[in-house]
Amino acid sequence: MSIANRNDAVEFNDVVDLNREWKYLHLISQTPKNDYALVNYDDKHWKTIELPHYETINDTSVYWYRKRFHWRYKSNISQQIYFNFCSVENDNKIPGIILWLNEELIFTGTLSKQPIEITSYLHRNADNFVVICSSDGYSLSLSTYIFMPKASIGQLNYDHIDENTLKLKRKKLDYTASFSDTDGLIDVVIDSTQKMDEEQYSLDEDEWVNVSRLDIDQSQETVIAGDIPRLAILILIVGTRGDVQPFIALAKTLRSYGHRVRLATHETFRKFVRENGIEFYPLAGDPADLMSFMVKNAGILPSVSSIVSGDVGKSRRIIADILKSTWKACIDEDDETGVPFVAEAIIANPPSYGHIHCAQKLQIPLHMMFTMPWSPTSAFPHPFCKVNYDLGPTDLINRLSYGVVDMLTWSGMRDIINEFRVDTLQLPSLHTIAGFQGLTIEKVPYTYCWSPSLVPKPADWPQHISVSG
Repeated sequence: MSIANRNDAVEFNDVVDLNREWKYLHLISQTPKNDYALVNYDDKHWKTIELPHYETINDTSVYWYRKRFHWRYKSNISQQIYFNFCSVENDNKIPGIILWLNEELIFTGTLSKQPIEITSYLHRNADNFVVICSSDGYSLSLSTYIFMPKASIGQLNYDHIDENTLKLKRKKLDYTASFSDTDGLIDVVIDSTQKMDEEQYSLDEDEWVNVSRLDIDQSQETVIAGDIPRLAILILIVGTRGDVQPFIALAKTLRSYGHRVRLATHETFRKFVRENGIEFYPLAGDPADLMSFMVKNAGILPSVSSIVSGDVGKSRRIIADILKSTWKACIDEDDETGVPFVAEAIIANPPSYGHIHCAQKLQIPLHMMFTMPWSPTSAFPHPFCKVNYDLGPTDLINRLSYGVVDMLTWSGMRDIINEFRVDTLQLPSLHTIAGFQGLTIEKVPYTYCWSPSLVPKPADWPQHISVSG
């Protein structure tokens, strides 16, 4: 089984204005009725208004708002859908509300920039009823929208080899992916049940040997290592202290074998690295800002919250700065001692981004290390994904989820990475396949830092991927 992705992604960022034709009722001292939230409640005696709605503040006032709207569903898109309220005045006048959709209570509290997800409550291709109760004397002086964040629609080429006939069946599988603010994961739907034309052809002997060795034969090969010369090793780490600390121990071990080791990470960890006797070089980026974005967005696809709060542009600038600093970390002299340095091997974690491009420029070995699975396997899905198994076999969906995440990552960073390659490294820009599958194509070794007693190495991971403990 092999996987190739095709970049047919289409992005959507739809906003629907809901400000017109609301019905409202103003109560000063009367007790609100629960049946105001019912779909069949008779609201003919309520006033018709548009939002935002301004009225004189009265501490005992309660404002009720009702709206009916029809939602047309795009059946080919799997996407999160949100209510978003936009303040046109200062935040001191943002009210506390209770919100119902189709008689379901979905939100109680003070409105903020955080959108309210309505995906599971929305009636598709049907009428919907939204009811809002605003208390504490505040009318609903906000604009109201339905907001659908960027989603990606694309195709994955899936090749399956029939071992009996040596025929290759190639399918194009549709996928959709969207980010959910609810659980911080990417919702991925891969439709492997679709009926599509299949192209069959025979493999010649050389092709079959290559496919077997890469994807089927997991037999161990004996590697005989000779004397390893003293190397100048660069360790590139982007992340928090928890990401950096394990590499302090690795750096010390490498030094004990006679190697020179430079640990390049964020400036905030300079003292931590230096006091352990390890050479340091500063990478760009504040780990607090990076982790805030990655936690909110699962590291890649921008969530609704990030779009609303303007985090996306900031994160792209940070990534561009990190890329430039990874190259300086390879060739710049020590910024405290002035001792020259040129990397002869690189160890890196995936969020350092520049690793494979710098290694290509210098023509030196690269070894990836991480605490989360980043290599395709049928044993479990990508850690950033929430997959839907209704449309295909579990092992296939699990494996393809890694391709979806790689495609999304590359789609969001392609221009930044190619600019870095051309302008900084004087390397040619990359096309789609080489861009997001470069580590796989080159069989760059991976070491995953968790206990195999906790999560054993998947049977379909080849020899150059290891689980170290």
